[in-house]
Amino acid sequence: MIRPHWRSAPQRWGPLLLLLLVPCLLFPGALPGPDVVSADDHLTVHHAWQTVPGGRVRHPHLSDPALQFAALRQRVVASLREGRAPLWNPDIYAGSPLLGDGQSMVGSPVTWLHALLPADAAQDAGVWWVLVWTGLGTALLVRRLGAAPWGAALAGAAAMTGPYPLVWLLHPHAATFCWLPWLLWAIERRSFTLAGLTSAGLLAGGHPATAVHGLLIALGWAALRRRWRALPGLLLGGLLAAPVVLPVIEQVLRSTTAAARGDQPLLPGHLLDLLWPGFHGHPARESWSGPGSWADGQLHPGPVVLGLALLGLRSKAPRALVLAWLGLVGLSLLPLPGPIAHARLAGIAALLPAVAAGLAIRERWAVPALVALLITNAGSRRDDQGTLSADAHDPEPAPWTDQLKEHVGDGRVLGLGWTLQPNTGALVGLRDLRGYDLPVSEDTHRLMAALNPRPRGPWYPVDAIPPLPLLRFATVSAVLSESPLSESPLSALSSLDVGVAPLSVHGLTDPLPRAWLAHAATAISDPTHALTIVSTDDAAPLSPPVEGLTSFGTPRPITPVSVEETGPSKLTLSVTSEADALLVVADAWAPGWRAAVDGRPAACLRVGGAFRGVFVPAWSQQVVLRYRPDGWIQGLRLFALGLALLAAGALKRRLRPPWRDRVIPKSPT
Repeated sequence: MIRPHWRSAPQRWGPLLLLLLVPCLLFPGALPGPDVVSADDHLTVHHAWQTVPGGRVRHPHLSDPALQFAALRQRVVASLREGRAPLWNPDIYAGSPLLGDGQSMVGSPVTWLHALLPADAAQDAGVWWVLVWTGLGTALLVRRLGAAPWGAALAGAAAMTGPYPLVWLLHPHAATFCWLPWLLWAIERRSFTLAGLTSAGLLAGGHPATAVHGLLIALGWAALRRRWRALPGLLLGGLLAAPVVLPVIEQVLRSTTAAARGDQPLLPGHLLDLLWPGFHGHPARESWSGPGSWADGQLHPGPVVLGLALLGLRSKAPRALVLAWLGLVGLSLLPLPGPIAHARLAGIAALLPAVAAGLAIRERWAVPALVALLITNAGSRRDDQGTLSADAHDPEPAPWTDQLKEHVGDGRVLGLGWTLQPNTGALVGLRDLRGYDLPVSEDTHRLMAALNPRPRGPWYPVDAIPPLPLLRFATVSAVLSESPLSESPLSALSSLDVGVAPLSVHGLTDPLPRAWLAHAATAISDPTHALTIVSTDDAAPLSPPVEGLTSFGTPRPITPVSVEETGPSKLTLSVTSEADALLVVADAWAPGWRAAVDGRPAACLRVGGAFRGVFVPAWSQQVVLRYRPDGWIQGLRLFALGLALLAAGALKRRLRPPWRDRVIPKSPT
């Protein structure tokens, strides 16, 4: 008797639907519940959330979600809610490309959830989506390879609880990785459309290095499985993700820190993690004793997964996956070229033994194996991520920051040493002259080298007071330090009373306005196309000299200019001058800033090698500065082409004659 299709559906899809509950097992009380999966306890040990120094964090090795990515996401979400493209970030480095950051996650559903939901709900929804999307994609892939439903569910659970998604869960790494099993599934289906959509998700996920490694694995999969028909879909994915990818490439080509991320192989000592998860201890338990980076060395896919994968060596498909996994682990030990950390390739490749385990398990043993897998993996990875109360997830800044913001206005602050660590100031509404961003452009590096002759990127700590003319020029209104500064040699600085704070705050007297007209200045062009403001009044050279930043005088007289911001990427300035003048805007210059004077295009110049300027003819009335990088413009055009190809493919499939899809049985001989 043939069973009705609707009766067999629960047996076929029921085990896969159980994957929706795995995040609840990993994070009880948060998914669902009042707690939040968060690393924001790192904020509470930083100055902007303190009145007295001190405190400690649960997991000291995973600070970036709170200290780097939260500020980037805050700026992206603000732009999306205003209906603007998130192109420019005015909060760090006197301004820097936001879409070109590469880790701002503009194209990730995790960020879209933050734009739609309250902060705590969006955080948990993003975590749930990353895990479930990883598990369902892996399960569908294993089903496509011929595994039974419970074997597919086991593979999906193994992928969800594997080292890479859980270690990097709150980073853009996991939000990118979760597309990899879907891309392999699309290649296995030989689907041009699905390969295009899933590869676009991978490329726009928010972490370029993970995307590159994922594409390498996908190409290797297609070659070993001879699934060539879907490979053109990768080109379609590149077109669809072009508005996100091209600005990143544009920044990488101008970056001084691109090479710093390459040549980072996996350390041989990390291989001991394959013997047992957490072989070297764990930072959250204060027992980490391993070499190098803890996160890069997390390789173990779980005892059950590893056992099933090794058991599968007797079969062809699991054996090929295990050998491919071991090959990628070995490859990650080599100092490969490129501006990415190849050590993480081994963690990404742990997806392959999860797939092998789902293929190797026999159906009658799949359920107990799944239970054992969830218990062992959840136990071994229980310390990787933690939960906080809703209030602790989004802590209130210290009261003194409100008084400092009132004093600074639209100016900037500068912290010495590790005071006000970069990007944390942006979370409390302060614009910092420093920042933490990747990749760092040559122009930003030049400015940071002027602040500290021995720049150490990408955090760029400043060890001593930089030249005061430079600080005035950059509209720095307050300098923060952990200990009081001597005011006698620094007559331009005076202590500020901002209430109870764990640091010393010094105000800078007579900072320049954000925008002004220089009437008596002489603009000299140098071979780097930078401009130096030269004046007989208050000119002070930097020491030591920096290319393109030779002097920052204060031309006298100057005329302040009002600035109207229409989002971070557009400034409108009202000018009045009876003679030709140079309009100076003390915001960072970057390729892509375009100027118009009274509606006529004009050159956007580099003033002092780092800031913006426009020559303004006499009697001009309005100057408009807009940020539109070439990568964004070309990316939109390629995106439109990708949509056209996607629509053409869908139309072609719809018009395909039904008989083309019929399977004609062979006649018996």
